[in-house]
Amino acid sequence: MTRGIAFVGLLAIGLAAQNILHYARYKRARREQNRALQTWETEGGAVPTGPSQTAAQVTPEPARAELAG
Repeated sequence: MTRGIAFVGLLAIGLAAQNILHYARYKRARREQNRALQTWETEGGAVPTGPSQTAAQVTPEPARAELAG
């Protein structure tokens, strides 16, 4: 019984450590992505259109006259 509780405790500590490391990697990647995007936009590369897209990534939609024809 005691060994089972100890095993579950160690398993929980391992999963918590894995979760913390995953979150740290995610935050680091997100920060580097934002830094690269800011540099690119500073150089005149794109205009942000939303939280995850830039004008260069948005495909233009057809005009209404093209849809009717």
